[in-house]
Amino acid sequence: MSERGRLGRWRWGWPVVLLGLAAAVPLLVWFGWSAISGSSDGTDVSVPVDPTAPGFEAFVEPTPTLLLIHANGDRLHGVTLLVLTDPGVEGAVLIMAPETRISSGLLSDRWSESGSTGVADSVAELLGVRPGEAQVVDDVGWAVLVSAVEPVEFMSTVPLLGPEGETLIGSGGVSLAAADVGPYLAGRSPGESPLFGLSRHVSFWGGWLGEVEASTAPDVIPGETDRGMGRFGRALAGGEVLISTITGGVDDHGSVVLNSEHVSRQVNEVIPFPISAAAGSLPRVRLLNGVGDLELTKGAARELSRAGAHITRIGNAAEFGWETTKVAYHDAGFAPYAEAYRDALGTGSVIAEEQPDASIDITVTFGADFSHLMSGDG
Repeated sequence: MSERGRLGRWRWGWPVVLLGLAAAVPLLVWFGWSAISGSSDGTDVSVPVDPTAPGFEAFVEPTPTLLLIHANGDRLHGVTLLVLTDPGVEGAVLIMAPETRISSGLLSDRWSESGSTGVADSVAELLGVRPGEAQVVDDVGWAVLVSAVEPVEFMSTVPLLGPEGETLIGSGGVSLAAADVGPYLAGRSPGESPLFGLSRHVSFWGGWLGEVEASTAPDVIPGETDRGMGRFGRALAGGEVLISTITGGVDDHGSVVLNSEHVSRQVNEVIPFPISAAAGSLPRVRLLNGVGDLELTKGAARELSRAGAHITRIGNAAEFGWETTKVAYHDAGFAPYAEAYRDALGTGSVIAEEQPDASIDITVTFGADFSHLMSGDG
């Protein structure tokens, strides 16, 4: 996509920038699986290694996430969760204000008290998912990250004002030298709402990723390519990316209070396979394809993810030809979850079923009825 295309889409997308992302785009969930080669009790079993074969089953690797923390000394300026929903194809940039309220103060308090570990723990508390990686950058670090494509150019509807109300960086077309990026993202106009200020972050990310995409420089983002910003920045620039603030409102004290229901929907949409912050209390779900069409596995995983399912294993039923979707819970305590997952799929029956494998709490096997729903024939 050209820079003009990105900027034009951005102008209509604030405060959420949607760069070519269709929510219904299926996930390439087959990528990155680790095939299961033995049962949980140590008994050797023969398992197909062909993902298209009946009986194939694999563990699911968590969706890659990186918590990018922008701070100078004891001052926290920004918290951004980068998500590779489908690496190189689809991802998200979720931005939070330092003034976001947690159970014991604000995110900014956690930074000054416990550094990146405290912030990561608080983000896990707020979003229900634990970041897979964390990286801290200061203003100098931001300058290094963007140096290959400076100046970073984008459109902004919100100016940055100085302490006397003077315009530091105006609205409209913005052009930032590398050294100005950190101060721009850290800046706050007098009396400005924290969420309003984050709109500048949204604008910046759209512009920067567009320039990374267009660049031919081999080190367009410095650092290792298998972790951190070196990996995540390149992958996000190479695919379709949702850039958004985390849903919330500002209270009378100027703190950002998140709407937990809205946040769950927002997170579940872009992180299909999370490292759950409360994994011990959520049922571990095995998703099986009962019809043989791999594209349907992607669709089923998406619908279950939206319902908050913690999918840990995925594969095919022992035989194809299932007519009716079955959601089987293996412990009575998980029956309500099974009902919710059946409702998310829009079809099927819920039953209690014994399962010798203690690592599975619910097994979802979708059939032709789900296929008909997905194709519009149901």
